[in-house]
Amino acid sequence: MSLLSYRLDESHVVVELWEVVDHDNESTIEQELSRLLPCCGPSTVIVDILTPLLTPRALGVLLRVRGAAEQRGVSIAVVARHETTREVLSAAGLNRVLRVAFSLQGAGLRNQGCGPGAAARTGRARERPERRNAWPDVARRPSKAVGPYTATSLPRFPGN
Repeated sequence: MSLLSYRLDESHVVVELWEVVDHDNESTIEQELSRLLPCCGPSTVIVDILTPLLTPRALGVLLRVRGAAEQRGVSIAVVARHETTREVLSAAGLNRVLRVAFSLQGAGLRNQGCGPGAAARTGRARERPERRNAWPDVARRPSKAVGPYTATSLPRFPGN
């Protein structure tokens, strides 16, 4: 078995997964995906899941390949085109871990700034304060409304 793979652009490799992962082909698919992980070159591998049936064995393969990719400094994204596939990934709590997107463009956008040295490439290094919970902008914020719905609505007063 051979997985179809191609370059989306200079920093993204797409691997299409057409088959349902089961006991018979699990190790073969994992070896193919691991073989396609670059040691240098593209910094992101996008696994495009084209089958609507995502088995627990497929989740295991994706997580193991993600671990191998992290060791090589490569980020992994998953494109889940079918609603049932997205539901399985969501129920397993893997949307953020596997950077799940609906399309190839979305997967590319989800991985911007996620790879090694991303802060240096984007010019946005994440700064941390010296003490925990001591963010400098907290003291400068004006205190307006307080409560659980502060971010979504403003208080309304009749006649104003």
